[in-house]
Amino acid sequence: MRLLADVHVKTAYIHALRSEGHTVERVVDTNGLGATATDAEIRSYAQANGAVILTNDTKDFAAFDTHRGIIIVPQTDVTAGEVAGAINRIERLVSTTSNLVLYATNWL
Repeated sequence: MRLLADVHVKTAYIHALRSEGHTVERVVDTNGLGATATDAEIRSYAQANGAVILTNDTKDFAAFDTHRGIIIVPQTDVTAGEVAGAINRIERLVSTTSNLVLYATNWL
């Protein structure tokens, strides 16, 4: 799965997802976005690049009507391995993430 990690996504989650074979791009490392990118800019970039947004922002991203998918990892003590496992299950069991807002903690 191609993911675009929002600013506050833990680095450990990104490493775990990459080790599972996911393509993870960080907003802060993306040309044209960076640490000050708005939620709308992040959504547009993800949409244009076929990426699902990975975030811990439980309210702002869920408000968008159209997107490639949003996976929310609330700021909890979820381990990197649990997040990777949840996203692997989502990828296996959900045929399309378009316009879905999924909570990784529901897939643990």
